[in-house]
Amino acid sequence: MPFCNVFSRALIILFWLFAATTPALAGKPEESITIQSAQLKQSGENWVLNAEASVKLNKTQEEALKKGVTLHFVTDFELERVRSWWLNESLIEANRIGRLNYSPLTRRYQIETTEGYKAFDTLPEALAGLGLIEGWVIAPKKALKQGERYLAAMRMRLDLGLLSKPLQINALATGKWDVEGDWHEWEVAP
Repeated sequence: MPFCNVFSRALIILFWLFAATTPALAGKPEESITIQSAQLKQSGENWVLNAEASVKLNKTQEEALKKGVTLHFVTDFELERVRSWWLNESLIEANRIGRLNYSPLTRRYQIETTEGYKAFDTLPEALAGLGLIEGWVIAPKKALKQGERYLAAMRMRLDLGLLSKPLQINALATGKWDVEGDWHEWEVAP
């Protein structure tokens, strides 16, 4: 019987040590991505997304960036047609990748997206540029019908799968790499 008591006490201690060191159980980290504004509007023959997000990095991510690690941020977008009699109908799912890196030679931060390449002198300027989405073509004009209700949602996140394998292991073990914004939802009525 004493072995069982020692064993159960050891399990309890291990559980509490694990809970205290696991980021998911310890609480949400301070760094995050917050969608400040988002608007889906008609422009010419297309529906385009204009949005602004606040992107914050922690010290570990900033140091890795300055040491040459490229950070890939994915913006996810979803559009559903609202139906009162059934589940919403998924119409569009799109994503876009923004690459953020630092060039020690020029001492500038660089962002590369499908729209092009931009360089910034400071990290706050680069993060603001990364969070700014203008004119992202989402759908043709005919995809949304007049009189229907639609629900749009978007989020931005750091794609850990595009980090090098040693950094992926570090990211899973420490939780210091988790940067993911909550879904921001709004209604669209053409």
